[in-house]
Amino acid sequence: MKKNMVYFVMYLVLIVELLIVITERDELEEKESLIRDKMLNTLVESYKQPLILSIPQRTSDYNLSSKEPIRVVLTPAGLVSDTEKKNLKGYISIEEKSRKVPRNWPKTGITLNDSTEQFKVFRENGNAVFIADFNRSGNYKFSAYCTVDREFPSYLPNYLLEILRERVGEFKTAISGIEKFEIKVKALGGVKKKRAEISF
Repeated sequence: MKKNMVYFVMYLVLIVELLIVITERDELEEKESLIRDKMLNTLVESYKQPLILSIPQRTSDYNLSSKEPIRVVLTPAGLVSDTEKKNLKGYISIEEKSRKVPRNWPKTGITLNDSTEQFKVFRENGNAVFIADFNRSGNYKFSAYCTVDREFPSYLPNYLLEILRERVGEFKTAISGIEKFEIKVKALGGVKKKRAEISF
């Protein structure tokens, strides 16, 4: 009888331990689900944000005799995945109201994929750098914008990607608004230095 009682007590202890393990597992799954939902909601909100191009310094002065190139920062905001940052496309053209156009400026403007020897755009640290070899003074007004094909992060597992697709909907190309900036190029004596850099 005592032997049966010992087995019964051990049986009850095992059942209680099993119930504790099941309860802890359910609590962990619930916490994991909450964390996953918060992460997904943050990503969904990020993808719904517009692509923005900002220019903190809209007017810059540049001396043709300067030894250092001018750098005007144009910063894209609203990119979510690393793929988007790598595939960002930038476009620079002469502002319609600009009275002066640099010599040899392409009529259609320049892009990351279509530059000339005198006017170039290339990527640098997630941004782009516009290099212009000015050969005369003047006030040059430019307009710039950027585009990106929206893409989900590649590190997410397929089941999370499916949930994101349901919540975000159909992806399209995001286009920023047009931002304007001006470079005032002057020849103030000394040896002429013609290179200016603008990064965005």
